[in-house]
Amino acid sequence: MENYKKALEQVGIAYLGGLKHSAKMMKSFKKKVATYCIYLAPADLAGRTAKGTRINVCPKSQHCKALCLNSSGHNKADILYRGIKHSSINQCRIKKTRLFYNDRNLFMEIMIHEIERSRKYAESHGMEFSIRINGTSDLSPELFRYNGKNILEMYPDVQFYDYTKVFSRTKLQGMYPNYDITFSFDGYNWEDCETYLNRGGKVAIVFDSETMPKTYKGFKVIDANGYDMRYLDPKAASWVWSSIR
Repeated sequence: MENYKKALEQVGIAYLGGLKHSAKMMKSFKKKVATYCIYLAPADLAGRTAKGTRINVCPKSQHCKALCLNSSGHNKADILYRGIKHSSINQCRIKKTRLFYNDRNLFMEIMIHEIERSRKYAESHGMEFSIRINGTSDLSPELFRYNGKNILEMYPDVQFYDYTKVFSRTKLQGMYPNYDITFSFDGYNWEDCETYLNRGGKVAIVFDSETMPKTYKGFKVIDANGYDMRYLDPKAASWVWSSIR
């Protein structure tokens, strides 16, 4: 992308996504994986599109919105000081989210440029490369389209992964070999969790670290704190304990 810096200036952001912009993604480096990740403004924080349509990047956020990890880390201090909509981190995430809805082509051009740059970094450092689109959002990767293809089709040789509370999206894992999904338990969707587990899927749930069980409702529990890439887990593990998502 020839005008990458100019495009960022136009939007008012320093970058769209990256490899080292959170402690979560830095854990990937310990596993020799460089993960490109984008952090958008979660749920309905971004407000409305230029045409007035209400934005919601997390369609199943009714039970987790108040506890979202978007308000953790450096952002927590900034939110306490400036307020949730005026923290510098949230302001940037709001701009990125509105760009996604207001100018999808420009969003994708920036994203593709950063993916290519990040993949080169991974290759030059002898690391595997993966992509997590939804750092603080829950959007279908099929929405990330450019020149008639979605992002999974554009990079069939790259491992993508997501955590989702949208049960219908688990079907995409069977459609795209390069897409790995971990379904997230929100305290109210156990029926969907059990269905996915019985299909051999993975589910993320948070337990107290001092009382983490070895099994839960008959499913094996593993500690998922060490890294974010659940596609690296043993294939036999069908339940995941996670304080990451």
